[in-house]
Amino acid sequence: MKSLRVLTLLLLAMLAILFFFSCESENDIGSGEGKGGSLARFTFLKGYLYIVDDVSLKTFDISNPDNPELVGTTEIGSGVETIFPYENYLFIGTQWGMFIYSVENSPVPVFLSNFEHSYACDPVVVSGNYAYVTLRSGTSCQSGFDRMEVIDVSDLRNPRLLNTLGMQNPHGLAVSDTLLFVCEGDYGFKVFNIKQKNNPVEIAYYDSIPSYDVIANYGRKELIITGKKGIFQYDFSNPYEMKQLSKILSLQANEE
Repeated sequence: MKSLRVLTLLLLAMLAILFFFSCESENDIGSGEGKGGSLARFTFLKGYLYIVDDVSLKTFDISNPDNPELVGTTEIGSGVETIFPYENYLFIGTQWGMFIYSVENSPVPVFLSNFEHSYACDPVVVSGNYAYVTLRSGTSCQSGFDRMEVIDVSDLRNPRLLNTLGMQNPHGLAVSDTLLFVCEGDYGFKVFNIKQKNNPVEIAYYDSIPSYDVIANYGRKELIITGKKGIFQYDFSNPYEMKQLSKILSLQANEE
């Protein structure tokens, strides 16, 4: 099971790169922002590549793609898991909380704040003044409750918890305009209405779609979802009845 999850996440990372290049085709690719999933451990922002390992955040200058240059390493602490870019900021998900860094004035991230929570796995996405964080128990996250938190990040130096929603075993998530997509692991996939950003309302539940992470492309109303059955592409023009567009089945799914 672990090797399957690693494979699907690697494939998702490859798809994220494809999303990045396709979305930046009309602009200077060095100024773009990565289009990865919420479980991603690397992202592109303002001409730089940012990569997290278990304890730190590394900044690479990729102006010369043939020779990336390490320009800085930012120590964060143990339990670093994910990275998500939004405007001039990087949101780092760790097993202990969400860290916020600015790259507004320097490619090397500057620490702004952190939002602490109980020990749990912690992907994060951001939309406007709101961050959505899923916390789950499980293999490497033995404590805590399965839930989703809505955090006010209008003041990046003082994030505040606004709302908490109980979940089954939430993994990755993605936001697209007024829709929030949340992966529930083996339990399926959920869609929330976030017209009221601080109060997500569940509007659809697809229990037949095991899911670990998701990438949303609002321009084309399409999702890429990864799970134990493989990688799937969906049209979410009608979130109440999403249409499958394509699939790449995992070896396990092919054998079933």
